[in-house]
Formats: sequence, C-alpha cells, structure tokens
Amino acid sequence: MLDEATQTAIRRAAEVLLRSRHTVVLAGAGMSKESGIPTFRGEGGLWTTQGEPPLNQYETFAADPKRWWERRLADARAGNAFGASIEGAQPNAGHLALAELEDMGRVAHVISQNIDDLHRRAGQRSLTEIHGNRLWMRCVRCGMRWPREEFPVDEADLPPRCAAPGCSGVVKGDTVMFGEPIPPLALARCEAETAQADCFMTVGTSAVVYPAAAYPIEAARRGVPLIEVNPEETPLTPLADIVVRAASGEALPALVAAVRGQQTASHGEGTR
Repeated sequence: MLDEATQTAIRRAAEVLLRSRHTVVLAGAGMSKESGIPTFRGEGGLWTTQGEPPLNQYETFAADPKRWWERRLADARAGNAFGASIEGAQPNAGHLALAELEDMGRVAHVISQNIDDLHRRAGQRSLTEIHGNRLWMRCVRCGMRWPREEFPVDEADLPPRCAAPGCSGVVKGDTVMFGEPIPPLALARCEAETAQADCFMTVGTSAVVYPAAAYPIEAARRGVPLIEVNPEETPLTPLADIVVRAASGEALPALVAAVRGQQTASHGEGTR
C-alpha cells in the first residue's frame, strides 16, 4: 500500500506527464530485481558477493574471438544461477505499466540499462538497450543485431561472422563487456532522445553507471522536469523535481491509473 506522500508524488508526476510531449525514461536494474534477477551492484549484488569480472573483457575477446566463443559455449552448456534467473524471469507490473504509458502516448522512449529483454517482452517499442541484450547478437564491425534464435552459431566454424552483405565482421553477444565501447548507434539514439526530452523519468536506477547516468543530469540542467521512481535515495535525488519513493511494480501501475484519471477528469470538464 502506497502512503499518502507517495500517492501525492504520483499524482504530481501524472500531471507532468500529461503536460509533456516527449518523456524519456531511464530504466535500471531495480526493475529487473523485481522480476527475480539479481542486481550486479549494491547489497546482495553479484559483484558485491562474487567480485567484479575482469576489466579487460573486451580486450580478451578482441585478442582471440575464437577462444572467447569456445568458452562462451562451454559456459552456456554448464549453466549458472544468473543465466537461469534471466531465462526464467517474466516482465513484472512495472514493465507492463511502462509499456502502457508508451501506448497512451505519455512515454516517448525508454533507455534501458538492463540486458534481460523484459522491456521488449512487455511490449515496449521505442527502446534503446544501452548495455545490450543477452538474447541478441551483434557484429562488432557494422553494428547489425539479430535475435539469438535467428543467428545459429556453428561450433565448427568459430568465431561467427556477420551475414550483412560486404561485412563479414566478427559477431559477439550483444551485451556490452567491460572495456567495450557502447555501440555508436545506441549512444547516438540516447543522446538524440535526451535532447528532445521535455520530461525525464528514472525508474529503478542507481544512477552511478555512465554514460547512462549522465542523461537525466543533462536533461535536468536544461530545466527539464525530472521524476525519480526508486525505493532508495540515489545521486539523482537532489536534482529530482518529483521523487516517488516506491518500487516500479507499485509506482508505475499507480501512475498509469493517475494519468487515466486525470485524462478522464480533463475530458469531462471539456464537455461541460
């Protein structure tokens, strides 16, 4: 049950969304956590309990992509708890509500820091997965992407090569590794959407991973209203115009309801 202060913040957020024409959302690992996927950072996070992976991951891949693929395929056969949690995860009420806000015309674009495909499965269409998608593949030369099931890997012919005409670049998993540059197309889309934003909302992000964390800051510095949805305080909290101190699975369905309610009230007044 949301307390009165949180309900008031949600009503205020709904008012801002209804006034805005191009709301951009930055979604973080808190949303995935609500679907049962462990976070990397913070209390109980994978990297907190098991240590961070090596910072030269991409350098290792680039030096010997064949060997990297051999290890990847062996690890996939062995399985691990994190992979199993992603495979079994389902979009939660927050994912579904965010997609509904897009359907209602109140969210223009979502920048996701998550690699789990849950936004797509929830129905989000205008989406940039800035850290990639665990279930997709990407050519490191031309940037072309494919769903994993549409790009079979021949273990007898590693590393796999790009199928785009005239490319033949090495293909890797779409997830961005440590040491790997964010794909230029993803960066350009994030920057373009942020430049257009007249409202910016963050949902479930710790706001410590860059460049993603820079986008709401850039928007706020332009005077764009900033809405933070997070059960915990973050470095963005002092910049936020509205803080909804709740998890996305509670807050976003309530926000959808508030937007609908205010739309109905507005239409009712307009017919008098």
